[in-house]
Amino acid sequence: SVLEAEKRIRAALRLGVRHFDCAAEYGTEGAVATAIADSTIPRAELFINVKVAAESAEDMRKALVDMRTRWGEGHIDCLMMHKPPSDPTKFEEVWSVLEEEVRQGRARLLGASNITEQQLETLCKATRDQRFWPALVQIKCSVFHQGGYFSETSLSNLWSLIRQKGVVPVGISLFNSLHSTVEPLEEPMLKSWSSKLSISPAKMMFDWSRQIGVCPLVRCSESHASELFGPTFELPTAVMGALTGLAALTEHPLCQAPFDTFRLRASDCGSKGLRRYRACGEALRGRVVQIHSLRSTAGRDLNGQTGLLMDFDEASGRWGVALPVGDRKIRSENLALLPLDSKSESNGDDATRAGRFLQELFQTGGMDKMLEHLTKHREAVTWALAETVEANLENSQAKGFAVKAQVLAKLLVAVQDELKARQPRPEQVPLPPPMLSGKACWYSNGAVADSRRYDEDEAERLASACAALLEEDGYLICEEFVAADEIASLAAELSSYGEGFETAKIWVGKDAAGAQLSVPAVRSDRIMWVCGQHHTPVEDHLWDSAGTQPKVGLAPCKPNIVSSSPITSFPQLTKLMRRMDDFVLHRLAPKVPRLVKLVERSDCMVSRYEEGARFQRHIDNPNQDGRRLTTVLYLNSTGEPWREEDGGALRIFPKDSSEAPMDYLPQGGRLALFYADIVPHEVRPSERKRMALTYWWFDRGEREHMLADIESTGVNSINDKDEQKAQEFIAFMLNAKTKCEELLPRAEKLSKRALATVAAVVGAETGDQALEGLGRLKSEDLDRLRGSMGRMGLD
Repeated sequence: SVLEAEKRIRAALRLGVRHFDCAAEYGTEGAVATAIADSTIPRAELFINVKVAAESAEDMRKALVDMRTRWGEGHIDCLMMHKPPSDPTKFEEVWSVLEEEVRQGRARLLGASNITEQQLETLCKATRDQRFWPALVQIKCSVFHQGGYFSETSLSNLWSLIRQKGVVPVGISLFNSLHSTVEPLEEPMLKSWSSKLSISPAKMMFDWSRQIGVCPLVRCSESHASELFGPTFELPTAVMGALTGLAALTEHPLCQAPFDTFRLRASDCGSKGLRRYRACGEALRGRVVQIHSLRSTAGRDLNGQTGLLMDFDEASGRWGVALPVGDRKIRSENLALLPLDSKSESNGDDATRAGRFLQELFQTGGMDKMLEHLTKHREAVTWALAETVEANLENSQAKGFAVKAQVLAKLLVAVQDELKARQPRPEQVPLPPPMLSGKACWYSNGAVADSRRYDEDEAERLASACAALLEEDGYLICEEFVAADEIASLAAELSSYGEGFETAKIWVGKDAAGAQLSVPAVRSDRIMWVCGQHHTPVEDHLWDSAGTQPKVGLAPCKPNIVSSSPITSFPQLTKLMRRMDDFVLHRLAPKVPRLVKLVERSDCMVSRYEEGARFQRHIDNPNQDGRRLTTVLYLNSTGEPWREEDGGALRIFPKDSSEAPMDYLPQGGRLALFYADIVPHEVRPSERKRMALTYWWFDRGEREHMLADIESTGVNSINDKDEQKAQEFIAFMLNAKTKCEELLPRAEKLSKRALATVAAVVGAETGDQALEGLGRLKSEDLDRLRGSMGRMGLD
């Protein structure tokens, strides 16, 4: 969508991406232009490709006028011919229109996409001014197809021409299968190599493209972009050669030898049900189905029979089927919906037809054409065809026909997918845990009650309901935990400290050693800490102090932060904090086994998200630091309800990974509670100002165990100055511009205590070992270290 395109461009800009490609045909060119125009990044730092296509010179002039309405009169870095006109005689005529854009200063460079090597040679002929040669050519380039779609003779001719003319190749379709039989990101060898190098398959292919001299152009989500455009990884020479050699897998002809057998087997086509679903089969009642793959003695007699679908029985998970021999209950995975005009055929006929159709598929002459033929003749896709393809696959594997086996494996997946699509399934709708409401606890005769006079019975009922959901799901959402007028007062009170908000940081380190650093690609909100009113002394270390603790009441954790309002304390926040303490520590915790030892809460973190700010998927407490429960109260009180397009949703990932994540909008007064050490979650990019209060609640046993571990390592003896120096060094090491040889001289200037902290972060036992390791560090080692440290604390 246009909105999604704008969000992705803004996210990419924040991640440091500076090269963008767009075209009118994509439908998002206007969104790209808008996002870039709204950016504060200087235009000179960006490189924009804009692709245009037309069948004649006049059409090209009109297309360029339309383009300039979206981009304005400023120059385009590279104006590209998206595809040549279908009439070859008009090719140079259309190109000449693009040349005029360079003459008029509206484009710096020209480029081309979807052209052949002969057309590239025409554009780079000696009689043409080199200003009008294509500076960039977009090439379909993956490990399986390294520009092959552009070469009419051989790959070597194409690459030789590119090098000879000084054209920059830009690789597209890096992750697409094209006519390959295996998705590049799913290629087993590629996955194995990337695992050994501790990077993702996508990152390995991205850096492979860069190392062979091709500029990789990818379409990806924000989470993938943060990885791909992060620190580069230099692939070993052996891996580069192996990856480049994978193209040979697609250069051999198919070995055609259909194996006409039909063996009825159990088909692995069942689908795992969601933990929560509602089922209904009314829309399918009366449809004709065919039974297949039953294994029991009685079931084998039913295989191949057709009948009418009746009701779906939720208790047994089976469908009622009316057969000539009587009604039976059959599982969904053993039924195939037949087309409305389908007639049953005998098993023998099925096997014969399947063998003949497989021969037809092989004779089409390529994987893409095979799949196209399969799509056009869906009526020929039967369970007999699936078994015939599977038997051929086994035969090819046994005889060592590797390429044919790849083709058959791809074909088998396509056949099974088509058959699965015909299975009668009940409608499955994932349902979130029920939302609770705290309204009855805090309201009395329409007025907000004081926290010390709220309805005791309602508060107990709410706590019991919260306990049940926490034990079942690990999280819950409670509506109207705080009344709307209280939220408005609280938001105004906190907003008066606007200058006190600073860029949020994440913990980068291992166990107790590390540093709080700003990593915008992971987290980009702004926060302010409010200290005070704890139940245990700070000296007991049962919670982490975020700054200077006031002697009484609440105050900003940084004393230099001043309110713009005449009110300098936090009366509304104090009132809320008492309510939260009573509800969590005295009512909820005793009812939940995992929370019975809660002893203290953190200081209050006030967070602000806006302009696309987000926090990637993570777990709050991955290192058992004592935090057992997280509570988040939303303070958005503008009077307008929060909409989906505003973003900023809290995304919770359920315990069952097969279930889809649940998104909850940050409506004012809504309270989210979840286990801090178990539940993965993220904050989606927020396009509207989003404010929230967060508290963490500490478990005494886990906290004391962590303190004992810290005491044994001596890390807690570091003073503020040494800690700051250690953090500065870690930030310097994470900076992509820092070179290996710069690390050791800087580390040698650290104090022993600061160096001990650095050693713990990088995995060395002592400071001397850390110095020795830094002296031997190579660039690839540093990149791996940065990659592992940059994701500490993320899920």
